Amino acid sequence: MNKRQKALLILLTPFLLGFLLGFLVGGGCSRKEKAPKKEKTTVVTDSLSTDLPSEDDVDGTGESSAREIIYYTKLMSYGQVFNDVNDVHVEKAKAVGLRKIPDKRDDIDFTRLVKVEDSDYLVIDDLRYSVPYLTKAAAAELDRIARAFHDSLTRKQFPVYKLVCSSILRTEEDVARLKKSGNPNASDNSSHCYGTTFDITYTRYWRDEETDEFMQPYELTKVLAEVLRDEKDAGRILVKYERKEHCFHITSCK
Repeated sequence: MNKRQKALLILLTPFLLGFLLGFLVGGGCSRKEKAPKKEKTTVVTDSLSTDLPSEDDVDGTGESSAREIIYYTKLMSYGQVFNDVNDVHVEKAKAVGLRKIPDKRDDIDFTRLVKVEDSDYLVIDDLRYSVPYLTKAAAAELDRIARAFHDSLTRKQFPVYKLVCSSILRTEEDVARLKKSGNPNASDNSSHCYGTTFDITYTRYWRDEETDEFMQPYELTKVLAEVLRDEKDAGRILVKYERKEHCFHITSCK
């Protein structure tokens, strides 16, 4: 081996030793394990939840079959149109109704009265402070209003609802109990005591069967108000819009 080869060997020796040392160290250690692959998860978001069928989605199409009906007509000012005050109601009730206010329910003279019951057009509410009796003329007027309301809904091709009568004939005892209940409209001098007067609520309407189409009480009251306005203009009734009691206070004029 000449001098040149010896010099080259001396230069390469550190590199060869380093390479061999690195190989031995790397080969003697275990390889680092790869991190386990994460499982794929499915997240249901609000946007996906709309694909689930709702209570009204009977066919599973993702669409509700219920449809609200709106009565697009000019809103009547109920307080201005139906503003017959209590004194006028009482005066008319005394003229056409019972001659004597019954003290208790046992004192009611049923010979001059007609029992008012549920019909195809009307529902009598659970009466706590009154009894379901009216004079013959007043009972006929209540029936006329209920039928007219039904006919108006039918002509307009609206869903059919029934009116709910919430108060009818009161005795002196009923008036006293009503005052104790804290009712601000309870009065000793009430036309309800003469069998001529009834209340129709404007917050509740009755349906025998639910359908895909429905109307809110707010819309149905528009139809009822038209019926009452016609009856009032014909001179058959007096009407007071009772905001606190949520009803139309109606007295028959016959």
